[in-house]
Amino acid sequence: MRSWFREKKKGNWLVLFLILFGFLFVLVFLYARFLHERESDAQHHSEENAYRPVKVMTPVPSSGSIYTEVLGRVRGKQTVLVRATVSGWVKRVDSGRGQEIEKDGIILELYDYRVETRLDEAKYNLESARGKFAEADRVYQRNTALFEKGIVSEDETEASRNLLETASAGVKALEASYNRAKWNYENLKIRSPIQGQIIEIVPDIGQETRSGDVVAKVVNLSGRKVIAGVDVSVARSVKRGDALEVSLARDGTVETVTGEVDGVSPGSDDFSGTYDIEIAISDPSIKWWPGEMVSVRIPVQKLDNVVRIPKTAVLSDSREAFFFVLVEKNGEVLKVKVAPTWIDDSSAYISFASLPEDSRIITEGNFGLLPGHPVRVVD
Repeated sequence: MRSWFREKKKGNWLVLFLILFGFLFVLVFLYARFLHERESDAQHHSEENAYRPVKVMTPVPSSGSIYTEVLGRVRGKQTVLVRATVSGWVKRVDSGRGQEIEKDGIILELYDYRVETRLDEAKYNLESARGKFAEADRVYQRNTALFEKGIVSEDETEASRNLLETASAGVKALEASYNRAKWNYENLKIRSPIQGQIIEIVPDIGQETRSGDVVAKVVNLSGRKVIAGVDVSVARSVKRGDALEVSLARDGTVETVTGEVDGVSPGSDDFSGTYDIEIAISDPSIKWWPGEMVSVRIPVQKLDNVVRIPKTAVLSDSREAFFFVLVEKNGEVLKVKVAPTWIDDSSAYISFASLPEDSRIITEGNFGLLPGHPVRVVD
């Protein structure tokens, strides 16, 4: 019995040993496989790092300009002050501020009962004078006929002719008076002298307006101009006839047009110290309103034989700015010192002469790069 238990116990230990051995074998196998894969990955990663991927651009020399942007204000080509030619009280305003109006369109209407009364009086006086003239003419014609027959004397005929001339002069005088009264009455309706846009109406309804008072301002919209204030260095670089880019941002869109410099003020503004540039906008499709703010792009420096590069191509340390190039002949990476002329926040100009012969500029993948480091070009 004891021998049977002894044999049984020995068999259990053998099974346990085989299981433990198998477990250790699998564990060692997995560990060896892990080390192999890690070594393969490290080797692959090392191979990838040996050739850094970079993006390059082929430099093409050209001319370029450095611009500055200033704010300007839109104005009409011509602003007309509309004045009242007669006195009166504002009865009705027919046009509003910002409204476009045709030439001779009614802006507002005045009321003055005295003007209407004088017109009626002049009308009736003229009608009476014309009646008297007709009667004097009838008498003169009758006396002339009777004089030829010897019935009426020459003195009586001459007297009737004098009465006719007096009546004729009276008619002419009253016609002038009537025309003046009619002109005053018609000018109670104040009209626009030009086609344009109303930018201001001065009096309110019921307000008294005297002859010569400004009642409205009308701007000519057949052409527009932009007035921009610049410092003296910019003013010196601009000449009459130069083409400048003018932009208006509105409702999420930007409308751009080319304007022509019409003139530069010879003196500075006493308050701001800036010089005014006047830019004519002749494009009839532009419907900008007077008073709107626009951006004017003005060239201040002309550059020749330069290359425009992106901001990512330019690196710097504590001493200098530089960039890397890839020489086509031997695939070597070189570090080149540079003095970039910045165009905006995303690009700059560099001198084409500063580039090594047959080289391309590295624009991406250059951070941490060293001269002579192997690279591979990617799209």
